[in-house]
Amino acid sequence: MTILCQLKNLGLSCFGCCGNSYSNKKKLLNDIKKNTLEFENKKNITKFMTRTKELRDSGICANMIFKNDKFYCPGHKSLHNKDYRNLDKDCHRDFLCKTFNFFQHWDKAKQKQFLGLIKEKKLDSYTYSIKMDNGKLLEEFEKKVK
Repeated sequence: MTILCQLKNLGLSCFGCCGNSYSNKKKLLNDIKKNTLEFENKKNITKFMTRTKELRDSGICANMIFKNDKFYCPGHKSLHNKDYRNLDKDCHRDFLCKTFNFFQHWDKAKQKQFLGLIKEKKLDSYTYSIKMDNGKLLEEFEKKVK
């Protein structure tokens, strides 16, 4: 199954569902940079994931980092034998954006078409995240396939 949160073959990663009310790109990227520095300075994942429960001023989760050319939560279950996101009671770890939810229910051919649209748009991960979260990629795709 293709996971839209980390599209390695397109070099895209998504932070869309890890916060809310993203209004200022510079502020958001600076907050993620702060998170990344704090992550690198913590001795273990538990200390990092429990250091705060507040969203940053930009609306991004205080656990979202940018490392190895991708956005991700270092507490995500896909990286460990357990889910460290459970340490943050405000984390909506089971949330799926509308776009990913629809994508999971499409047949392989339609999924391939959607991935083709993403590829042809040549988005950066910031724009990809915003357009996944606000449903703009889904809207554009649905108009195109009708």
